Amino acid sequence: MKNYDKSEFDNLSCISDARKLFPSVDTCVYLDSAHYAPYSIETNRRLKEYIDKFTFTNDNLSIFNNEKLSSVRELASRLINSDKSEIIITGCTTHGLNIFANGIKLNKDDCAAYADSEFPSIVYAWMNQEKLNGIRNIKIPSRNGVIKTDDIEKVLSENNVKVLTISSVEFLGFRNNLEEIRGICTERGVYLVIDGIQSIGVVPFDVKKLNPDFLAAGSQKWMMSPAGIGFSYIPERMRSIINPTYVATASVKYNFDNFLDYNLEFNDDGSAYENSTPNTLGMIGLESSLELFLKIGVENIFKHILHLMDLFSEGLAKTNFINESDMSPEHRSNIMIFSHKDKTKNAYIQKDLEKENVFIALREGFLRVSPHLFNNEGDIEKLLLKLGKY
Repeated sequence: MKNYDKSEFDNLSCISDARKLFPSVDTCVYLDSAHYAPYSIETNRRLKEYIDKFTFTNDNLSIFNNEKLSSVRELASRLINSDKSEIIITGCTTHGLNIFANGIKLNKDDCAAYADSEFPSIVYAWMNQEKLNGIRNIKIPSRNGVIKTDDIEKVLSENNVKVLTISSVEFLGFRNNLEEIRGICTERGVYLVIDGIQSIGVVPFDVKKLNPDFLAAGSQKWMMSPAGIGFSYIPERMRSIINPTYVATASVKYNFDNFLDYNLEFNDDGSAYENSTPNTLGMIGLESSLELFLKIGVENIFKHILHLMDLFSEGLAKTNFINESDMSPEHRSNIMIFSHKDKTKNAYIQKDLEKENVFIALREGFLRVSPHLFNNEGDIEKLLLKLGKY
């Protein structure tokens, strides 16, 4: 930190420069951003600066939070090509998914569909609605996280499905063809809700092109920010359809000059769904990461990650490991799963690599690698070298 100059961030323009912002690369090979990701040194600087300011002087927290809320909404909207008014600042992806599930107007025996391999945050939001309101849950079959659009269409056509919730990139690495899925949903009058935590910031996503009905994303993984912050996207057309179910002074047209002037009139933008007190430190970190993504460009970040995945896949073919991911252009992503030829060894291998400061994940019996913008070819070579001994 002592040799860091903020100008390194301000003048940053390419991936190779970005690596310099992540001192963790000098202490380990970290290839597990689908789990969580380290902070940049610029994020560290901003967090420390504010903590010191708030510790040793008086800083008006309300004014600061309002400024950060506005800034993060603006940056998030630029990242996904939405309007600023369509952004909701949330506590996490799950918070966003529950805003939709709790607020949508559905009838008993209407169905919500999701894949049988989705991350639990998607599933529990709808299981709870089944318990509370009789909204039936329908699972779409998948294999090793791969979801076929034919199976989606079949489930939607054979059931009274009103909502499909799906990850843009599944936690086992399969990238869904959202354009095709959007077409299926539109044809059948089904709301499309997207969990974007495994893709937003590193995989191109344009809401104006895709036109989803809702999107939720969180911070601690690819967005390299403190846990407990995220954002959702709610298009204007959905605000009359999704009821706010958590009411706060920040979500209504509140008169701060007269606390007792009670008036339940919701705001006219995404803030109608927000909680009262935002995560201050989370917003500082998220703002820093969003600025970094916009400086480099999501397209460039994704190309960089795919290049590293190409190198890894090529090297893997010379080992006792098998690439278990769909590598077709439309489905490959920032996450890859692979396995030793003897799958029972995977758990041991993952733990053994950790002892040597090489970090990947074990998910559903597979080994999972998920490089970020701070990784380089050397990291991939080190991982392959370690794998070669098994």
